[in-house]
Order: sequence, then C-alpha cells, then structure tokens
Amino acid sequence: MKHELTCIGCPKGCRMTATLDDGVVTSVNGQGCARGVTYARQECVDPRRMVTSLIPIPGHRRPLSVKTAEAIPKGSIASCLDAIHNARVQLPVRIGDVVLSNVAGTGIDVVATADYLQ
Repeated sequence: MKHELTCIGCPKGCRMTATLDDGVVTSVNGQGCARGVTYARQECVDPRRMVTSLIPIPGHRRPLSVKTAEAIPKGSIASCLDAIHNARVQLPVRIGDVVLSNVAGTGIDVVATADYLQ
C-alpha cells in the first residue's frame, strides 16, 4: 500500500511516497533530507502532533499559553484539548512548569510556555 504525504519535518515540505507492507514502512521516496524518512515512518504507523493552547486565568485578561511536552497521538488531540479547556491553574506559573500530567492518558505532560507570575 502506498501513502502520499508532505513532510513537515523541515521547511522544505517534500512530497513523499511511503510504501507499507503489513503495517511496516518498507520504502520512502521523495525526501530531501534524513528527517523525511523518520517523519514518513512515524506518520504512517503512529501519527503524532504537538498541541498548543491557552488556559484562561479567572480574574485576569491574559490567558496562560501551554503546549504538550512531546507530540501526542493524533487520536488523543480532542481529549487533550478537553483536558486543557477544563484545567484550573494556580499562579504563579513558570515556563516549563507541568500544568497537566499524563494528559488524556498519553503519558505526556502539558507544560507552560510562558511565565505567569501575578
């Protein structure tokens, strides 16, 4: 089975073709760098994405910006966003502080991407 995909591993955006045999990537063609092969193998077998979002802070105008510490499975994105939406944060928060642990059962944390001290 062949999969046509556009690499997001670097700014080139190479159009690639990955060939799968019994759920295993057997070949990748069209990549412009080594990152393309890695991306194609991951994307065809277990696609993942980083999630970024904002958490409102009651009584404050500015929300807290957050992201997943690592890419999570694409199928968990909606659950991750629901958990972020329902999160309540205690201030102060520093960049890198864990805001949610093991979000959506992925084993991956959601961390602050900015300081919010007041």
